[in-house]
Amino acid sequence: MTVRILFITALLYTIMLLSCAPLSYTIETEVTGTKVLKGVFDREVLEENPDFSWFTTNYSAYRYDSAVVNRLAPLMNDVHVVMIVGTWCGDSKRELPKQFKIFDALQLSNDKIVVFGVDRSKKSVDGTTQKYRVVKVPTLIVFRGEQELGRIVENPTTSQEEDLLRLLKK
Repeated sequence: MTVRILFITALLYTIMLLSCAPLSYTIETEVTGTKVLKGVFDREVLEENPDFSWFTTNYSAYRYDSAVVNRLAPLMNDVHVVMIVGTWCGDSKRELPKQFKIFDALQLSNDKIVVFGVDRSKKSVDGTTQKYRVVKVPTLIVFRGEQELGRIVENPTTSQEEDLLRLLKK
């Protein structure tokens, strides 16, 4: 019981720090030329930097199921998300824009979304990925208040919106 309380306390502290912390990221270039965002960043970094043009292309191309999004809307009270992504990763390039498009449709405010970029090691200097036990990217972690409701790791089972609905209905 004490271990669980300590874990929950540490998790809440991390969420608070990430959601209140200013953006703190670096962009590194791999030997292949791939740009890697590391640290806490917001979507504007992806939208404004031509090295991440995949974001706008994939965001525009995604067509979510509006019936499912309509069912999600009333379940979004007190929900916030942490997204651990790799801008070098094909799965992140495909799924991150979809997640943002759904969150935009749901009018989830930016202060409820924390995006944390990692390199290929998936280990963060500040310990964020270790605290969340992230081993694959992208990892979307969904919280209601202080409680983790679940995760979508790499690829959704059905679709981003269907999997999110399943998590929120728990």
